[in-house]
Amino acid sequence: MLSAVPARAQWSGQVSVTNDERWRGRSISAGRPAATLSLGYDDRSGVYADASATAAALPEGAALVSAGVDAGYAWRLPGGRVLDLGVTRREFRSGATMPRGAGYTEAYLGIGGRSLSVRLHYSPDYLWRDTSTLYATLDGVVRPAPGWRLLAHGGAMQFLGTVPRYSSDRTQFDYSLGVAKRFGRIDAQLAWSGGAPGTDFYRGAEHARRAVTLALSLGF
Repeated sequence: MLSAVPARAQWSGQVSVTNDERWRGRSISAGRPAATLSLGYDDRSGVYADASATAAALPEGAALVSAGVDAGYAWRLPGGRVLDLGVTRREFRSGATMPRGAGYTEAYLGIGGRSLSVRLHYSPDYLWRDTSTLYATLDGVVRPAPGWRLLAHGGAMQFLGTVPRYSSDRTQFDYSLGVAKRFGRIDAQLAWSGGAPGTDFYRGAEHARRAVTLALSLGF
């Protein structure tokens, strides 16, 4: 959302590694190192699709913890902004931090430019059948010097209807602040993230939802 629509059709990919894979203010790798492979396609018409898979070094060995696909359409608007409409499907494959087989489908609508983007997501089955949610995000980036980026993210999720048994709060928040630097083809990002209310739970114990992460990414 913080980049322009490609001028021509193209395939792209990325491999990234991190000390802790985070998702909406929680760890999905049980606080352990993880690697993600992403593949994407952008068509000159505005149609796009991508897929990703994340594996983590869990105590019992390496395991696939998350996989997702999304597809959508992006319209270029006057002033360099982009209107984005799409759908996402994500599944969590390990029981280390999520119930095994949990997942969700989301439809989203967003608008963004070079420095700021907003999105609204709706899910009818968020981690649990017949559990609907609205999730709003605001993301910003500042480029203070060539190759450097300052990043900020805020998200708020509201359960619609009955609050599921896995949550004691109707509204959840997540946030992150980070700095990123490119070194040739490598992009390095240091971030502080968290969420509220409540704590995270994995490896049989409660953990703070705040974490400092370092991620290295290689595009191809």
